[in-house]
Amino acid sequence: MNNLLNMKSFLKFLSRNKAYTAIDVFGLSISLMFVILIAVYTVQELSVDKFHVNRDRICVIGNEDGPATAVPIPYRLQERYPEIEKVCPVIPNNLDNHQVFYGDKKLKASLMCADSTFFDFFSFKLLEGDPDRALQDRYNAVISETFARKMFGQEADAVGKSIRISDSTSVIVTGVMEDIRKSVLPYTDMLIRIERMGEFNGGLTKTTDNNAGATVGFLMLHEGADLSNRADDIHTYFKEIFWPYKIDVWKGVTVTPLNELYFKDFQWSTLERGDRNFVLVLMSVGILILIFAIFNYINLTVAQASQRAKEMATRRLLGSSRMELFLRLMMESLLLTLVSFLFGVLLAIAAVPYANELLDTRISLTEACTPVWFAVAAGIILLIGTLSGLLPALLISASKPIEVVRGTFRRQTKMVFSKCFITFQNTITIATLAAALIMGVQIHHMITAPLGYNTRNILVAENQFRSDSEKTAAMDGLRQLTCVKSIGFSNGTPFSGTNNLTGVYEGKSLSFQQMVLDSAAFKMLGLEIVQDNQVASGNNWSWYLSERALRDMELPLNAQSFNLEGNDPAPILGVLKDFQLRRITDESSPVMLRFRDFNQPNSWPWNILIEVEGDPFTAYKEIARIVEDVTKVEFEAKYLDSEIQESFDSQIRLVKIVVIFALIAILISLLGLLAMSTYFIQQRAQEVAVRKVFGSDNKSILFRLVGTFLIYVVIAFVIATPLVWYAMKEWLSGYSYRISLNPLYFIAAGLFCLLISFAAVVVQSFQAANANPVDSVANK
Repeated sequence: MNNLLNMKSFLKFLSRNKAYTAIDVFGLSISLMFVILIAVYTVQELSVDKFHVNRDRICVIGNEDGPATAVPIPYRLQERYPEIEKVCPVIPNNLDNHQVFYGDKKLKASLMCADSTFFDFFSFKLLEGDPDRALQDRYNAVISETFARKMFGQEADAVGKSIRISDSTSVIVTGVMEDIRKSVLPYTDMLIRIERMGEFNGGLTKTTDNNAGATVGFLMLHEGADLSNRADDIHTYFKEIFWPYKIDVWKGVTVTPLNELYFKDFQWSTLERGDRNFVLVLMSVGILILIFAIFNYINLTVAQASQRAKEMATRRLLGSSRMELFLRLMMESLLLTLVSFLFGVLLAIAAVPYANELLDTRISLTEACTPVWFAVAAGIILLIGTLSGLLPALLISASKPIEVVRGTFRRQTKMVFSKCFITFQNTITIATLAAALIMGVQIHHMITAPLGYNTRNILVAENQFRSDSEKTAAMDGLRQLTCVKSIGFSNGTPFSGTNNLTGVYEGKSLSFQQMVLDSAAFKMLGLEIVQDNQVASGNNWSWYLSERALRDMELPLNAQSFNLEGNDPAPILGVLKDFQLRRITDESSPVMLRFRDFNQPNSWPWNILIEVEGDPFTAYKEIARIVEDVTKVEFEAKYLDSEIQESFDSQIRLVKIVVIFALIAILISLLGLLAMSTYFIQQRAQEVAVRKVFGSDNKSILFRLVGTFLIYVVIAFVIATPLVWYAMKEWLSGYSYRISLNPLYFIAAGLFCLLISFAAVVVQSFQAANANPVDSVANK
């Protein structure tokens, strides 16, 4: 009964101090929302591929650049090294957006090729079919749950049905598996046997080691075996049998355990990759937001200490012990934390779609509904409640009744703790604002960097036509659109990459990018020939070489031919002005370029390039309408400048998170400062009255009151600037193409923080400065 009365008095106190209650609950709820979402996301990231039964025995063979090899290599390793029990070469993403047919129904699907041992390696759940038999035959295929619903409907049984891929290849569905997620393997619509890959790409077979970077070689070791100590021996073996090592294109061998693969910092990979630093930053953001909320709670509770102290002093006089009062205050903190946590859960549920879009993931809060998660939640509530209530409980329960009556307790507590908290909050706010500004400018700097070719208003689509007649009909329709300026064809683009040619020139290994395009695409991209040798293009081995290619081969500008080892001399048609391949931050390559007339029958380009004018969004819809009317398949394309921007998605996401954190920090600081200034100015009302009686004017009192708070912004600026300068200098050092740090970034962040602090306290300060001294003294 006594505890119930105690809770009633606490609830009565909260109802009388609505601003205090709202700010505390809002701050903690918002913070806990972020903590919940970040915690679930972090656990999902750290649990990638942890569900595979044989995960501790699986590793991947690769080179110094990434987990890449050729199709036959895992089989040769199995023959040579007894440590290897099974192998499973996988081609993860070589077959995106192929047309798949079932009766009259036509869909686009992504394909993954793998050995028949796939389900021995990976414990993906089959909803239909037997994992031991699903890939037993070379004509078998396993499809995803999502694709099965699209192709066959919700209730239809997919197993046993025959589907066609691009007219020429047929497979029998022998299994339906849950969509691939929480794995380094990317989502795929259809899984087929690796022997079928040669039907789509003749260079990818179990007997040829061409396209050496397209395959991921998974190896399963015998129990207790270790292959990492055989890396040097494998390298020696590869120098004998594997061409990239023979010519020193690849110089190292890596054996990466599956458990380490997701967060491994590879230069290049066809697998899904996580960013451990991003996860750590996200965790740090969540912790800092939580610290903000805890500090805000402590700050406000200490500010209210004088009001609670009167109640506690009365209870002391009525016989309550100090420990009883301490435990009572701690229970109040736990209650407020529990209420805030429940609101935080509701906010997290509402925010999941936005979090998924921001983090480019799929957060599942339902997976967190387990006994372990409930125990963790209880622990978090207990920890936060304890941390939040400990200092106020110690302070208030230690007050002596005589100090409360005399008013000395209020003078002891006013602003003693708040000064540190306000300074800390302003320091973090200034630091995050400056960091967000610098990071945003850097990302914009990279996205808009000059690449040496045109990127604006160029729509890049994969060639999805099945016949010359389809291609002709679509092109005729597109050329009639007023929004279409020109149409070109190419095998790849400077940004997406093209065919790679690696060869040896005078004892030096060189890797060229081979660009094949028509004259319309060349003009559209704005590429430039700086020298034309007036040489007739007699065969497919005649090329324009980039300026860098000439430099790498140490050839003069007027060179007429070059000769890679094992090849006939190739005429040099001319010299192409250098341009950047891929992103501005990536290392570029020498380029070989030749023109091709893709309008000839059975001439199939990889890409269609469409230059548009007018509104790009409207143009896309018009182009999609024409193409879909011909192909009966959904049109998919991207503008080239959008592709460039999307390539920096991970950095953009990081900037957005820092901005969100900065906004939350500003909001919590603003609310806390607003409440603190109200209580502090109320405490100084008598001092203000006395100063006015002795001649101080309203203006000087206003400046004094406002200056009391703004001085902490200045102190925070002095603390934050060197810290964020160092942090941003380190962050920028990771980019070869970067901005220089400018003091204006830090000054802007400091001035903005100063402005919002001024806005938070100026109204209360103005009212206090203009109050009647008689009223202030009387109220006192």
